[in-house]
Amino acid sequence: MDTVILVTYKIPGMPMPIKIASTIEPNKEQIFHKLTELVKENNMEGDIQFRKLLVEKENSMYIFELDGKRCMVLVEKLAKIKEFDS
Repeated sequence: MDTVILVTYKIPGMPMPIKIASTIEPNKEQIFHKLTELVKENNMEGDIQFRKLLVEKENSMYIFELDGKRCMVLVEKLAKIKEFDS
């Protein structure tokens, strides 16, 4: 495995960002589905709406809105995974 995709969910009302590593880059629908799951799992309510997609080099930032508050999902490609020496 040479690269990994790191997806970071920053949701208002949650104390820490949620980070998910994957070998496959998620699309907008997959990101929205996971955001909906995370909101429900944390007993939060409200409508989630997609607002904007920002792309810079190989990184993307999806901006959603949850009841007037901004949720950000950062998708980063991390190259060349290295193993720790034993």
